Formats: sequence, structure tokens, C-alpha cells
Amino acid sequence: MKVFKVPFDMKREEKIFGGYLSLRQVTYLMLAASSLALFATPIPKVITTFIVIAISTFFLLCSFLKIGEQNFDKFFFYAIKYLFRKKNFVYRRCGRWS
Repeated sequence: MKVFKVPFDMKREEKIFGGYLSLRQVTYLMLAASSLALFATPIPKVITTFIVIAISTFFLLCSFLKIGEQNFDKFFFYAIKYLFRKKNFVYRRCGRWS
């Protein structure tokens, strides 16, 4: 039985929806569209509009924005992990009076 190497690209996502969108992008687009359901709540429409715009903008950025070669969602999760990680502080005196 012959074994063939299957070429694949680990740096790019597969575009499975029409050749233009990946599964990750479609998921974020669905989350952005589902934020419109907030208009059915009894919250005043002005406040709801600002909340929907903020949520939709965040998910659209996660879907399409790339910073360098990295997607915005990974960049955002790395930033959150950095903010909440346990930090080691070294307290050391330096200078003339130590």
C-alpha cells in the first residue's frame, strides 16, 4: 500500500463557506447577528442600540481583522490572558542606600 503525503497549510484557515469564509468567521458573524435579539428586551432603545453596536463591532473585528498575521480574536484572548495571569514581582532595592 502506497502512502502519500497530503499537503496542507497550517498558517491559513480553510475557507469552507463559499470559498470566502471559514467556520470561525461564520461563527462570529452569527454571534454579531444574534445581538440584534437585544431589541426584543424592555431596555430603552437608545441604550440597546449602543449595546448592539458595541457587541456587533467586537464580533465583526474578531471575524475579519488581522493584526500582522494574527487574527484579532487570538490577539484579544492573549491580551486577556496577559492581564489575568499571575505576575511575579521582584522587590529589590537598588541605589546608594540599599
